[in-house]
Amino acid sequence: MLKKVIAVVLIVLAAGSWFYLDRLNKEEIRLAEVARQEMIKARAEAAARAEAQTRFEAQIKAELETCKAEAEKARDASLEARKIPAKRKPGQFTLPPAAQAEAEQALATAYAACQSSYDSRRAGGM
Repeated sequence: MLKKVIAVVLIVLAAGSWFYLDRLNKEEIRLAEVARQEMIKARAEAAARAEAQTRFEAQIKAELETCKAEAEKARDASLEARKIPAKRKPGQFTLPPAAQAEAEQALATAYAACQSSYDSRRAGGM
């Protein structure tokens, strides 16, 4: 009889332990699933931030190139307006050296302004 009572107590303890360990295992599985979902979400957010950063870099780079192109057009227009017809040479023009130097200085200033704008936007981020 004592053997039967001890056997029943051991069976009850084993079953209780098994149910307790099963509950702990289910809790661990749930926590692992939550961690996996958070990792997927964080990975997606990081990818979205990287894509947005890439688009931002491309946009400000394009704006820099556009600004430089406009500065070159302004220099060319300035030089075109200051052409002087060459004496006794129809269809040929000359440019005063001062006008060329002034146009190149204006171009350098415009390039510096474009680069400064680009650098400040890049440093400021999105």
